[in-house]
Amino acid sequence: MSPVQHPSRRTSRRGSLAVLALAVSALLIGGVAPAAADSPAHRGAGNGHSPEHRGGHGAGNGHGAGSGHGGGNAGGHGGGNGWGRDIDYVAFGDSYASGFGGGPLLDACGRTAQGYPALLDALNRVDLETDATCAGATALTTPPDAPADLPEQISDAAARGTLNARTDVVTVTIGGNDIRFGTVVAACIGQQLPATCAPALEQANTYASTVLAPQLAAQFARIAEVAPRATLVVTGYPYLFEAGTSGPLSAEAQTLFNAGTDDLNAVIAGQVPGSGVFVDVVDEFAGHGVGAADSWIRLEGGQFDLHPNETGYREGYLAAILADAGSEFSAPGCRGLH
Repeated sequence: MSPVQHPSRRTSRRGSLAVLALAVSALLIGGVAPAAADSPAHRGAGNGHSPEHRGGHGAGNGHGAGSGHGGGNAGGHGGGNGWGRDIDYVAFGDSYASGFGGGPLLDACGRTAQGYPALLDALNRVDLETDATCAGATALTTPPDAPADLPEQISDAAARGTLNARTDVVTVTIGGNDIRFGTVVAACIGQQLPATCAPALEQANTYASTVLAPQLAAQFARIAEVAPRATLVVTGYPYLFEAGTSGPLSAEAQTLFNAGTDDLNAVIAGQVPGSGVFVDVVDEFAGHGVGAADSWIRLEGGQFDLHPNETGYREGYLAAILADAGSEFSAPGCRGLH
């Protein structure tokens, strides 16, 4: 919002508080029903390829023989991607992975054609074998009527044979629902810093460090066991609120909430194995949080609130993944879009 004082600013601020309250209510209730991974509706929308499109899985010269990732993560794919085959890719995660809020929903799991799995699938020679992402997913198993959580996503992909010894890349975005993101937002709403904000963030951070962290480590190990040659690419979460702007959270609450996002991202990054890649999206979303003139985070009083829009998934998540792990999605000499 503009820093110039307008007569309607207070009304607008109250309006944004009301909108955020509606958004938090939707987040706390849940809102997206469970669905089978890799549903026909999603695949029929152009994400994925027919068997005729896929290249063979024969041996070939590897493209990752010893080339390291940033931050000291050494190594490439175990067997390398041959010139004559596609890059087998599997996606796991929650609504930030499924593309919820990026465009029309393709299925009950909130997948969209604008989610980063679909955007990566559009890269030349990348074959999205399974998009198991589902809005509402957590890293821990929850009751059967809840969305398919990460353990179930992995088990289902392994049972189907789409996560296997030939898988080249696996992406994961998970953890926000585990720390009860909606509850934390609700605790921080207000024109002044609520007394509930800091304790809610502290509780979320404690849970992330003591419960979420070992669960992530265990699930990442499961992926490595089923797909030993795959590079694991794990993304974090962006700052939702643009610091210093007028909006549903006070300046103090914005600072605390963004620091809490840093804490969550650090916990997630700490569980990524040395052969994997952690992708931090905070820089890509800088200047585009709620309250910014060009926000990539939706806040409209609807079901998609506090999720990236189409630009956020493309210029935020996709751009960050390609910047930090782009080589994992490139067969030698084959880059660009289908």
